[in-house]
Amino acid sequence: MSKMAASITVTSVLDKISKDHLECPICTNRFINPTMLNCLHSFCFTCLKELHQQDPNNSILLCPLCRKKTTLEDNKVDSLPKDFKLNALVDEFTVQEQLMEGHGSEVKCQACEHGERDHTAVSRCIDCEHFLCQDCQQAHQQLAILKSHKIYTFAQLQSGVVTYRSKIREYIPKCGKHSDQTLNIYCNTCQKLECTTCRPTVLDHGNPKHDLIGIPEALDKCKQEVAELVAKAEKCKVDIQTAMEQASESRKKLESSYAETNKKISKKAAKERAKITKEEKQLMQEAESVYKDRVQTFETAEATNTKEVTQVEHKLDEVNQFMTQASSHEILDFKLKLINNLDELTKKQGEIVSDRLSFLEFEEGERSVGRLVLEDDQQAKAEAQAKEHETIHTKQEWNLKESYSQFGFTKLKNARSVTAFSDNELVVLDTTHKALFALKPQVAANKSQSTHCSQRLNVKGLTKPTALTVDNNDHLYVIDDLEVKVFNRKYMPLYQFQVSVRNFSPSCLAVDENNLIAVGYSQWRQISLYNPYGSRIRTFCTPANVDYLTSYKERIIYSSRIDKQLHSVDYKGGKVFSVDTDQSEISFGVCCDKDGSIFVAQFHRGARRICQYSPDGKYIGCVIEACGYAYDITFTPSGNIVVAADQSVNIFKVVSRYNSKTSPCNMLK
Repeated sequence: MSKMAASITVTSVLDKISKDHLECPICTNRFINPTMLNCLHSFCFTCLKELHQQDPNNSILLCPLCRKKTTLEDNKVDSLPKDFKLNALVDEFTVQEQLMEGHGSEVKCQACEHGERDHTAVSRCIDCEHFLCQDCQQAHQQLAILKSHKIYTFAQLQSGVVTYRSKIREYIPKCGKHSDQTLNIYCNTCQKLECTTCRPTVLDHGNPKHDLIGIPEALDKCKQEVAELVAKAEKCKVDIQTAMEQASESRKKLESSYAETNKKISKKAAKERAKITKEEKQLMQEAESVYKDRVQTFETAEATNTKEVTQVEHKLDEVNQFMTQASSHEILDFKLKLINNLDELTKKQGEIVSDRLSFLEFEEGERSVGRLVLEDDQQAKAEAQAKEHETIHTKQEWNLKESYSQFGFTKLKNARSVTAFSDNELVVLDTTHKALFALKPQVAANKSQSTHCSQRLNVKGLTKPTALTVDNNDHLYVIDDLEVKVFNRKYMPLYQFQVSVRNFSPSCLAVDENNLIAVGYSQWRQISLYNPYGSRIRTFCTPANVDYLTSYKERIIYSSRIDKQLHSVDYKGGKVFSVDTDQSEISFGVCCDKDGSIFVAQFHRGARRICQYSPDGKYIGCVIEACGYAYDITFTPSGNIVVAADQSVNIFKVVSRYNSKTSPCNMLK
């Protein structure tokens, strides 16, 4: 113990702190002007500059630590925010390092004129941020203008009676247009800090669409949102750890059953060793093969879950450290990045291994050693019955409720996409007009009157829109050439991100219950998955063109006009099902109801119709005949089916339901 204590010195402790927390991962030197990426990792500004110079025409920077993307505004590293909390830590650590016992004589006065004197410092002025020698300290205290400055001796600073706090922590960001003005208000609508001197901004924020609040109130709200997401991320971590524990227990059961099985095999084989040595060996090899395969499954799940837990813990530590050390302005300035990082954590799930893999049994035979039993028959039978019960769905019958072809003075020419907000307001995309149209709900005086008010929307920023959808926050997503553009409930632009593959625009998109965005590419047979703010999670290939798609409970269902099939894959591209439709049918728009039943617009023998499938891809029947020249379909929150039918928008209402197993239409397939 004495040798260990002797080896631990103040210098070694400081060196370890500096290396672990205050050194740039790129240059491995102490941070200089630390600059932060979207993933909350910081690097020296010069290091990021040199990293960008390796590919100066690329506006995307990949984080050297986690490989996440950060988009540079105007393709400039200067647009990235500075990490003031880390800069303050470096400053405070450097001062404490200079004040360390045995180094005090090496600190020189910073107030003496260069070349005339080189005095050793004895104190530090907190206001000037200068080390002072004895003479300069006296002169400092004699000047009336400097008498209010706080001066502390090295002894006070070294003892801990006075804690040095860098003035960098007090930094308040300045307005980009008015360098003498601080950003002292926060806009909830734009989610950014603002300056009251910016007259156009003030006038614009006088609009009731914008919600302006003070810094303290905005900080409290931000901390609450971060705390809620941290709690969700912690729960995800616990769920993953629970999955690990479950897999560990199942593996223990497998180990036990494997050992017991080998004992039984050996015991039985010992009775007739001479005759059945070969059969015993085969059984043992078979048991070993099954055991190794299942152990591999458990180990893979354990490794995956361990990695996920580690990533969640690291990111939570980074967020907690940021929320503890950053200033209120800095927290609000990074609010979107904090929310984005935490939102990604809440989507993580543990890899669960079925407890069925722990079952392994040996059954003795009368004329042979016996056989391996790999599955619990009673459990398998119960699961099969449960699965059969799940596939019983109800066929629905629908009637036309309303139809719209005229929007103000404009007639629809090519309605190719339709979606609905939470208040049942419909948005229709006409690719010929390159415009969006709305059907706003209204109260009708009698049944003969329309229940919607139609109008053409003036949405700024759209040049070549081709598809649209709405998420759970009532944000409107529109594919516009090579980008996805996002608008709020009032059709004002929020942000946008690129989604092109080889300079080809996507064909369709959908948003799931967690606001994850699936984007399909018909020509390249690919699907990409994005988080709500446009960072790509993964891209995978598909066996067919992706013309229209929807998502339901982490599954993507898409239609393909060329191969006349309906496909479903999970979020990693794994096949769920592929259904062959009638060879005379071509599939178009696809959507799911709240129970997961799938509805597909199909072209059948010269007419368009809507057909219903169960969540596992079984055909239930035709539910809407003569629905118009249907392209895209969607469900409204109130339960109506809306069809974008080329030159009209048709709204259908369900009138009856009956069991799919006894349906006459179901008997056709």
